[in-house]
Amino acid sequence: MREKLDRWCERGILAVVLAILVLGPLAFGATEDTPDGYSSPHFYGLVVIEGLTALALALWAGRFYAQRGFRLLWPPICWAVLAFVAYAIVRCHLAEIEYAGRQELRKVVLYAALFFVVVNNLNRRESATTVAVALIGLGMGESLLGFYQFVTHSHTIWGVVRPVSRYGIRGGGTYINPDHLAGLVEMILPLALAYTVMGRLSATMKVLLGYSALVMMAGVVASESRGGLAAMAVTLAVFCVVLLFQPDYWRRGALALAAMGLAGVVLMQQFGSVKGRFDQLVTGEGDSRSVYWQAAEQIFHQHILWGAGPGHYKFLYPKYILYEGLYGQHYPRYAHNDYLNTLCEWGLAGFGIIIAAVGLVYAGVWRIWPYVRRTSNELGRKESSKAAFVLGASLGLLAILIHSEVDFNMQIPANAIIAITFMALLSAHWRFGTERYWVNPGRVGKVLLAAVTLGVAGYLAVEGTQLGREYYWLQRGLTERSSRERQLAALKKAYQIEPGNYLTQHELGECYRLEAFEGEPGNEALARQAMKWLEGAMDLNPYAARALIGYGLCLDWLDRPKEAAAYFIRANELNPYNSVVSFFCGWHCVNVGNYPLAKHWFEACLGLPEHQKDAEGYLEMVNERLAQAAKTGQAP
Repeated sequence: MREKLDRWCERGILAVVLAILVLGPLAFGATEDTPDGYSSPHFYGLVVIEGLTALALALWAGRFYAQRGFRLLWPPICWAVLAFVAYAIVRCHLAEIEYAGRQELRKVVLYAALFFVVVNNLNRRESATTVAVALIGLGMGESLLGFYQFVTHSHTIWGVVRPVSRYGIRGGGTYINPDHLAGLVEMILPLALAYTVMGRLSATMKVLLGYSALVMMAGVVASESRGGLAAMAVTLAVFCVVLLFQPDYWRRGALALAAMGLAGVVLMQQFGSVKGRFDQLVTGEGDSRSVYWQAAEQIFHQHILWGAGPGHYKFLYPKYILYEGLYGQHYPRYAHNDYLNTLCEWGLAGFGIIIAAVGLVYAGVWRIWPYVRRTSNELGRKESSKAAFVLGASLGLLAILIHSEVDFNMQIPANAIIAITFMALLSAHWRFGTERYWVNPGRVGKVLLAAVTLGVAGYLAVEGTQLGREYYWLQRGLTERSSRERQLAALKKAYQIEPGNYLTQHELGECYRLEAFEGEPGNEALARQAMKWLEGAMDLNPYAARALIGYGLCLDWLDRPKEAAAYFIRANELNPYNSVVSFFCGWHCVNVGNYPLAKHWFEACLGLPEHQKDAEGYLEMVNERLAQAAKTGQAP
């Protein structure tokens, strides 16, 4: 009975992990776009993944009971993962913006839980092959969709329209950002090639795998991701070089190198838009990465050891930006460089643990390679699916590590989960080289391990449910336009569920402020109610420049302009190049009669997207007042 239960739990875990790996990309990458970014329905993908992970943990706990001789597989990388979780718990709870830190902690716990589940439950050769085949099918399907979008100029994914002005005709599959499609495919492509060349599969299956590899190459080209194309080219070159140094495969390696080189040249020549994307690297046109990187470097230099705080880059970016114009209007969520993003948010301490974990993975690959690779002397069989997976997965990780220099694929949960699954499966292959990393925790250890596993499962289930409910009501509050009462009710419901989100309090404050400004002069009660909520938002997020602006506007409305000035000054310090901040600073100056300074602020808004027309109207009025003052000889 116990053996049967153990077998079904193991199969259930495999099915759940496959569901997570496939669902993530299909759910727009399971990106965590909160309502202060794009209004998007795909946030719930991450919530579902958390629920599935909780289920996998519960099934693993069931195996603790079912296995009589229970053993825990604990390769060296497990210590690095555990160390980062411990560091994340401390760092996230000490974060300046507690809500942002808590959301990052959820993802860290999710990734770590999946890592330990995969290492200890999918360590059979068949499990790795099943995962590989599922991912190859996913990668081919995503590539076909991306190529179709590229050819037909389709911009709709599951009813959501991708921003045409930002991504043009580039193919993105089921991702909003085409760079993330490239990140997915570049990880899976080496698996398809490795199984084609080295896997113990039928000839028909190898033909299909070879075809899928070509389709995935076309998918990366259709994404027009420069980082993805560069990562793919380097990874394929390394793949061929590795084969050249394998006595049994050097001919196949030479043939593959020639074929892929020819295919790359043909694909690049056929798509002029891809060449145009690389030409932009020379001119710098349309690429804001260097601006994001410089801001990240500034943040890191101010917080070298421990970082500014997990998830804090987007809040600090406006303060550290060095450029005026359009770059000051952006609120990039990430630095578009995973290494810089990690350094500025987690510091050298967190970055060092992550680098150590990656180093342990590749040290393990080097150590187990002789054990998983077959030679021609072993029963006449050269193929090895274990070797195919180890080579393909390690090169897939290499691809995403290269691409992470210029993009933020590891901030996309779907891609991060696949990379972590590769790390876990490669670490699980240590069992084929040595038995020293099997640990018997004993009866007491098994009970403690079961308690921790079920506790983490409960944590993910509760946090995911709460976040899903909060997001639902917050999204309703932000999109409700027919009734102010219904909007306030939805936002207050979101606040009751999660009082720590500064965005909810900011939006409540703005609702009351706008209602006060629509009323007759003397409607002070609504303005004071707005100030209460805006003050709460500022307490939760000291970098919330727009909350400062709203608070200052309320003080102006209450005829307290001297007090309001400090809030406008502070908002400009936090966000010195933003047109919204500049416009309302000008509005305040008009309110106090300082027309020369108001002229400066309104001119700063010209040519920028928000409030330009309003600024032009006010600027015309200010110029008239200044001209009139000049004629009369009076001070403006």
